[in-house]
Amino acid sequence: MTRDTFLALAAAACLVLGGCKPKVNYKYKIAVIPKGQTHEFWKSIERGGRAAAADLGAEGIPIDLIWAAPLKESDAQDQIGLVQRNVSSRGIHGLVLAPQDSKQMVPVVEETVEKKIPVVIIDSDLAKPELYVKYVATDNYNGGKMAAEHLLATLAKQGKKAPKLALFRYNPGSESTEQREKGFVDRIEAEAEKQKKADPDGPTVRIINDSNYAGATVDTAQKNAVALLNQTKGKVDAVFAVNESATNGLLNEMRSRELNKKVLLMGFDSSGPLLAAVKEGDVIGLIVQDPYRMGYLGVWTLVRHLEGDDVSKGGKDLPTGEHLLTADNIDTDEIRQLFDPKLQVKRTIERPTFGKK
Repeated sequence: MTRDTFLALAAAACLVLGGCKPKVNYKYKIAVIPKGQTHEFWKSIERGGRAAAADLGAEGIPIDLIWAAPLKESDAQDQIGLVQRNVSSRGIHGLVLAPQDSKQMVPVVEETVEKKIPVVIIDSDLAKPELYVKYVATDNYNGGKMAAEHLLATLAKQGKKAPKLALFRYNPGSESTEQREKGFVDRIEAEAEKQKKADPDGPTVRIINDSNYAGATVDTAQKNAVALLNQTKGKVDAVFAVNESATNGLLNEMRSRELNKKVLLMGFDSSGPLLAAVKEGDVIGLIVQDPYRMGYLGVWTLVRHLEGDDVSKGGKDLPTGEHLLTADNIDTDEIRQLFDPKLQVKRTIERPTFGKK
């Protein structure tokens, strides 16, 4: 009998007799459940989370990291099911969650916390902050303001001081994109008020369309962009799309109508096609997040909490930063490390210092 055959038979016997338990080679089992799996953003989140797990393991805290992503970002029931399955059958010690909907996900997070499983929220906030130990995310409101400022500055260089704008929203209930939308609208309204004070009878910048939603995918975004562009035909100077799929879908439809470069497009988040579009001048800029850092700090903060650290230092929020990407800085390492896998693996993430509880 060979050694491999012997080991296989021994393992089978253990299972039948129920007398052997599998060796556990981790201290904590952590589930990371994002909103979806298709966008480049989530792939960077996963790389960051796995890097944190590797670093913690090297420090003597081995982690079994479970990545469980819903098929669609619009399927909250799928995400709820993933949380319930990981809590009930996989024996997780903690959960890192990017909620698809700030309110719909509250009950399943309550169930998780009732089982003494701590939760760190990433990317998009939850309606009940008292349920989680930390919120690790972009300042999305500020990101929306930054998008408005770059758009206004670019239009001003073209001599358009009182342009007409449109806002291409994402999905109702997505807290992160709703904050971007609010930041954008507030900044535009503040500029309009400033112009009105300077010249009460003169024209001001204004948003002429903000009622169209892109939906969860590039395909739905392109289909829904048809209505937006039809409603604003010949009237709009620029559009702000609030996430990766919305920007990609709108860009595709604008190109099909040869509106690229004629109507300015400001986007949010990055992907291969969007980066190429910035270089080509079809997108004037992107507000990019730091998803690698977000994934890293989400996992790392949760484990530090499990280890007894007081992660409440600095309040509930742990910001990860937002950055303006343009044709002028797109090839710099400082910007590329935010989305380029080859540069991400070389990064050393600065970690906050938490004291013991």
